[in-house]
Amino acid sequence: MRSVAGVVGVAVALVVGPYPSSWGTGTAPAAASRGFGTAPAAPTPTPSPSPSPSASWNPSKLPAAWKDVTSLRVLPAWPRQNNDVRLMVHCPTGANHATVGSTAFALKGSRHIYREVGIGLSDRGLGRDTASISYYALPGPHTVTLRCVKVTIDHATRIRKIRVLSRVTVSMVVRRFNIAQFFACVPIEPC
Repeated sequence: MRSVAGVVGVAVALVVGPYPSSWGTGTAPAAASRGFGTAPAAPTPTPSPSPSPSASWNPSKLPAAWKDVTSLRVLPAWPRQNNDVRLMVHCPTGANHATVGSTAFALKGSRHIYREVGIGLSDRGLGRDTASISYYALPGPHTVTLRCVKVTIDHATRIRKIRVLSRVTVSMVVRRFNIAQFFACVPIEPC
């Protein structure tokens, strides 16, 4: 069911497009532009001073300030116990690794209540991974912490140096496990 919702969301994003409706040129109403009636046709509005979206948007030319932003997105923000969440990370360009940790990611049978997931980063500082919410994670709010680090290794001595460049914390609410989420809803009863 989640994959269907994801496909629908991507299809809507492709149809609507990533640009706001305020970009581009405005048009006059159809009746006024055809000149129907005795009144003179209303003049068409002049284009906005910004260039068209296709000419101004270039993903390879991001503003310099955006390259140093640290951000973390956890989808869904309200997962249930025994579910998976998607972690999307953006770190400054100097970082080459990221760790995302939370008490909700603890493994079954582990004595450690806090678990970290390592995420490799691209040249632009982007990374993504999936983490499992434990069946034994307590329902309620949990914090998810992202650390962007630069790891350097001296290959002769095999000494590793880790320097933390930035941190960010977001909140996530774990809901109680519900077996009905794995079955189809009955039309008579609400889901």
